[in-house]
Amino acid sequence: MTKFYATVCLPPTAPRKIPQAVAAAMAPYNVNLTEEWNPVGHWDWWAIHSSPGNAYLVLPQHDGDRRLVTASTVPRRKAKLDGLGPLECYGGPRGLLDFDGMRERAARAHDALLTAWTGLTAIHPPARPLADFLARHEADPERYSAADAREEHLAQPLVQDVAQRAVAGDPHFDTSFLLNDPVAYFAQEHEEARLWSVRCAVPGFALVTLDGTWMDADTDGHWEQANRYLDALDAEAVVLDLLCHS
Repeated sequence: MTKFYATVCLPPTAPRKIPQAVAAAMAPYNVNLTEEWNPVGHWDWWAIHSSPGNAYLVLPQHDGDRRLVTASTVPRRKAKLDGLGPLECYGGPRGLLDFDGMRERAARAHDALLTAWTGLTAIHPPARPLADFLARHEADPERYSAADAREEHLAQPLVQDVAQRAVAGDPHFDTSFLLNDPVAYFAQEHEEARLWSVRCAVPGFALVTLDGTWMDADTDGHWEQANRYLDALDAEAVVLDLLCHS
C-alpha cells in the first residue's frame, strides 16, 4: 500500500465543479472499478491535496482570483480544503499559476537543506554511512548483528541530531530522514539531486492529461514529458494535485 501524488488536468472548470470533474477523470483508474482487479487501476482513494510551502503558487497579479481552487472557492461539502499560505492555492487555470516560481522554490529548498547539513557537520564528529556498519555485520554476523549495525549507526551524534530534527518538524529535514541514511544521502553528488528536485516541483508521480491519458514515473522520461506537457497547456486549462492511495 502506497501513497503518491497525481497531477490532474481538466478543461476550463469552475472551482465548485472541480471535485465532480476530477472524479470523472479519475474513475477509469479506480482499482475497484470492475468485479475483478482493474488492469489499469492505480488508486483506491484520492483527495484534493496541497500543503503550505508545497502548494501551487499563484502569479501575484492573479492573487485572489475566484477561478483558483482554494478553501473559499470550493464548497466545504464538496472538498475539505484548508487555508494555505500567501500566493498559494490547490490549483487552477494554468495561466494563473507560477510554475517557474515553484521550480525556484524547490531549488531554494534544496540549497537550504545542504546549508543546514553543512552546519550540523561543523558541530558534530564525522559520521559513517549505514553501509559501513552493515559490512561489518556481513563479515561477522554471529558477533555483530544487523540490529547492532543499525543501532550503532543511529547512535552517531550527527545522525541522532538529524533524526531529532525530523521528528520535531524541522523545515529542512523532513521525516524521510527517519527511514533513509542521511550520511549516504549527503555524500552523493548534489547537482543532480538539485536538478531532480526542480524537475519534480510541478508534476506529481502521475499525470492525467486533458484527454484522460494516465502517465506516471514508472515510464522512462516521465518527468521531462510531464513538465513539457504542463508548460504547454492552454492558459484556461485547470491543473491540480491529488493525494492518492493504492
